[in-house]
Amino acid sequence: MRLFEITSQFKALAALEDSDELPPEVIADTLEGLEGDFEAKTIAVAKFILSLEANAAAIEKAADAMALRAARIAKRAESIRHYVLLQMQIVNWNRKIEADDIVIARRNNPVAVQVSDERTVPQAYWRQPPAPPPQLDKKLIKEKLQSGVEIPGCYLEAGERVSITL
Repeated sequence: MRLFEITSQFKALAALEDSDELPPEVIADTLEGLEGDFEAKTIAVAKFILSLEANAAAIEKAADAMALRAARIAKRAESIRHYVLLQMQIVNWNRKIEADDIVIARRNNPVAVQVSDERTVPQAYWRQPPAPPPQLDKKLIKEKLQSGVEIPGCYLEAGERVSITL
């Protein structure tokens, strides 16, 4: 039986507690049986949640490791690309090298600006990034509300969560 089905049965039996359709002993026995089912099913669902969270953490860790590996491989490829260019420059090789599935050639990059000392560049050549939009300081709001200050549009609310610990 699924957890929501057990929950539905709990609710149905709770509604019958005030009626005379079933004797109170039958309702109590059934509720007691459902409590065991509910606890067992909830434990199984909680263990499944922990398993999913562990899988997600393992996948994130593997993804981080793969990203680092990809960065190392890309850096290695760029280093070897630079090595090939350097060797072509040393022998002044300006012709294409062609094979059935690859073409290797020296190409000129577009002109790029190089800055030797940023401190000497006039202010007119600097740009200021836009300021970030204002954000609510919820920590300050919480402190003020807890100390009794009323803030329009704000209130404190305690939510609920399920805690699963091993």
